[in-house]
Amino acid sequence: MTLLVVWLHVAGVVVWIGGVASQRGALLVAGRGAGVGALLEMARRSRPITWTAVSLTVLTGFYNVTRLGPLAQVLEGGAALILAGKFILVIAAITLAGQRDFAQLPRARALLETGADPAPALRAMAWLDGLVLVLAAVVIYLGLTLSRR
Repeated sequence: MTLLVVWLHVAGVVVWIGGVASQRGALLVAGRGAGVGALLEMARRSRPITWTAVSLTVLTGFYNVTRLGPLAQVLEGGAALILAGKFILVIAAITLAGQRDFAQLPRARALLETGADPAPALRAMAWLDGLVLVLAAVVIYLGLTLSRR
């Protein structure tokens, strides 16, 4: 059971962060030319997959925390501080991803539909994606640090 949960956790992270990296690259290219409408439609359609992966990652992460052992042992070993850092960074990454998907993406689509330049919203989306990727790298590092304890 534990192996399955860890596998689901890693798969959720790969789908979420892989999608963010892919869309960030596409946003940087699309911001310079045609195909913006198709990119925004792809981003809109991928939201259910993204947020399912985020949910799976969070739920399996909480389950994995319960497998660390008794609370006193976790606190004494220093794992609690690493976990607190991971939780804070994951919450920040989810907040940034939510801003991107539920504020900037609709803004970009509205600008495109009215004939205005969607470049500011596209830049904001790419910037938010970049921040999520940096946070994800730190969270992965902390997770690997935690797994060695």
